[in-house]
Amino acid sequence: MRIGIICAIKNELRYFNTSKNTCQKIGDRTFYNGIYENHELILVQSGLGKVNAAVVSTLLIDKFNCELLLFSGVAGGIDPDMEIGDVIIAESLIQYDYGILINRELKAFRPGSIPIGEPKNELEFSLDTEIKNKIKAVLPQIRMGTILTGDVFLQCEETRIELFEKYGAQAIDMEGGAVAQVAEQYGIPVIVIRSLSDLAAADSQKLSSKYLKKAAENSFNTVQDLLKAL
Repeated sequence: MRIGIICAIKNELRYFNTSKNTCQKIGDRTFYNGIYENHELILVQSGLGKVNAAVVSTLLIDKFNCELLLFSGVAGGIDPDMEIGDVIIAESLIQYDYGILINRELKAFRPGSIPIGEPKNELEFSLDTEIKNKIKAVLPQIRMGTILTGDVFLQCEETRIELFEKYGAQAIDMEGGAVAQVAEQYGIPVIVIRSLSDLAAADSQKLSSKYLKKAAENSFNTVQDLLKAL
């Protein structure tokens, strides 16, 4: 299987050891080629945010003919039951910052739908059922849940609490939901793996710097285990 692997930042991609792999540059992004567990891997650092994630996702599918997209990286924690370093695989992804603003409150809609009236489509992008079952079989200890995606680095305790109460999510990132949106349009499954580097609160900047390396490594190790089962 040809699998596209996306990381947002260098500290996440570095564990995949792309230094000896062949590469191709398209626009401002460098794509690396490798082999692992009989899979052909195309690896790329997307950069932060939904637009960057959507660009590389489209290229991985359209130019490199990837059959599956896999995002590996760190995220902020939303669920108070989770700890820094914990790994979460997205069973569902919600772009919480797309929708309509009414009376200073944002009502989320499924990205791409017209944000008028009541939402007519499911809000979340869901993990492929067959892949979900494979993950549960090989990684029964790994938690699955909801990851929120938005173009904001959350560093606010009050907003963290509000988002958990509203969505019951476990983590928040800036790319996963966009990857899922692109993949759905091409009929390609996507897996988003995140390890918590911070708790999305007022001291997130300090915590993220301190725990980023370990969280990125935890996510990478989970990817390695998962590739053996796919």
